[in-house]
Amino acid sequence: MPKKRNLSDTTNGGKSSKRPNKKWKKKEIGQEEKESSDDIGPGGIDDEEIDSDDINDQEESDEEEIIETSTEKRRRLAKQYIESIKEDLDETGFDAEDIDRDLIAERLRKDVLEKTGRAHRIIADTFSFPIDPGIMKSRRHELSVTCIAIAESGQFFYTGSKDHSIIKWCIKTGKRLHVFPGGRKEVKKFDGHTNHVLALAVSSDENYMASGGSDKKINIWSTKDDKLLKCFTQHKDSVSGLAFRKGNNQLYSASQDRTVKVWNVDELCYVETLFGHQDQILAIDTLSRERCVTVGSRDRTCRLWKIVEGSQLVFRGNTKCATEDGQAFQEGSLDVVAMIDEDNFLSGGDSGAISLWNINKKKPVFVHNISHGLQTYDSESEGPLKNPYWITSLATVKYSDLFASGSYDGNIRLWKLIDNIRSFVPLTEIPLIGFVNALQFATIEDKTFLIAGVGQEHKLGRWKRIKNARNGWRLMELPLKSQNISK
Repeated sequence: MPKKRNLSDTTNGGKSSKRPNKKWKKKEIGQEEKESSDDIGPGGIDDEEIDSDDINDQEESDEEEIIETSTEKRRRLAKQYIESIKEDLDETGFDAEDIDRDLIAERLRKDVLEKTGRAHRIIADTFSFPIDPGIMKSRRHELSVTCIAIAESGQFFYTGSKDHSIIKWCIKTGKRLHVFPGGRKEVKKFDGHTNHVLALAVSSDENYMASGGSDKKINIWSTKDDKLLKCFTQHKDSVSGLAFRKGNNQLYSASQDRTVKVWNVDELCYVETLFGHQDQILAIDTLSRERCVTVGSRDRTCRLWKIVEGSQLVFRGNTKCATEDGQAFQEGSLDVVAMIDEDNFLSGGDSGAISLWNINKKKPVFVHNISHGLQTYDSESEGPLKNPYWITSLATVKYSDLFASGSYDGNIRLWKLIDNIRSFVPLTEIPLIGFVNALQFATIEDKTFLIAGVGQEHKLGRWKRIKNARNGWRLMELPLKSQNISK
């Protein structure tokens, strides 16, 4: 009768959970050397010819790796981090004697607050308004621009369009750096998109750019070589949103198939799918934590996805009707979302309302109704009627009190968060004709820029066309008050 194998002997390859005995380890090495010398036979390498110093060094390094505990590793990494802070302080002009515990403690506290989303920069009042539209840079696409993605360094950015193409631009000069051409819809094997490009994202390390569109594909590109690395086809409908986790190459994708998918771009592989929305997901955003926020169109919900916990928080859209001149406007769809920090975010939709949310409350903290005004249209049965301009785009300067909203009323609007992120007020308007389908802020050498993607049509439809709008992007610098004083 065959003898049963003991499971405890085969677990973890037969290794004990205790730290191995050094004497036993050296004895085993000696046995291996003896066996190898017997196997070599005549004409082989003799044991005396092997450099014993190399073997001893290897043994010592292996033992050091085993001996270092997790606590010692954390201590070693902490020392390296503090040394890097000292080097940064040296570069900014501090002498070694000036670097004391207070400086290091302040820097550590600031880093912790920024990482946890509790550090906020008060910058909205430092800018000089109104902004002269004549100083804008602009370039054109063949059809409406639908999305924008900016590199974290602020050196370059990408624009996607309804013409199926993606273009890489230099922010400083506005010059075209590379074109990723689009293909025809009937083409099956094509290194690019064969339908409208709807979403773009650039990783924090600036090694990867992700693009998605109405062809249901997610393409991963190398930013250095401008070449396609991988094409994912797991989504069953248009890819409407993409977002890289900050400081990590984890990618989140949102689709009109009502799902969110998680991807590991370093390994170029699929991770998991998240379910919950009852209608098309139209936008997604994320920061440093392993979580993301989405909006679900006509299900009128925002959802915070906690990836690690495998759970989600549901936030219902504004149920109160906005009224103007006796008319009531009910929120029917949530279309855009933008995170302020890890605990607060903004949403907008077809009612023209911008809602401010905190993840600890299920209802909006603050709602600004009819944020971009009203438009008049003629109804065959009821005559002239008014309707709010939709909120078509939102962008925030992360961890600050400044954000922007776009529509098709002819203006981009800048807003200031007040009352410890419990409310916001308008700052200024920037004239711009067309559908503002995308907005992004960029910071370059202490200068803040706003980039807008504009088109004659909305990125998701053709029900309205603004003929005098120019398809393309607009770049504008937000001037500081100190600059105007010096002039």
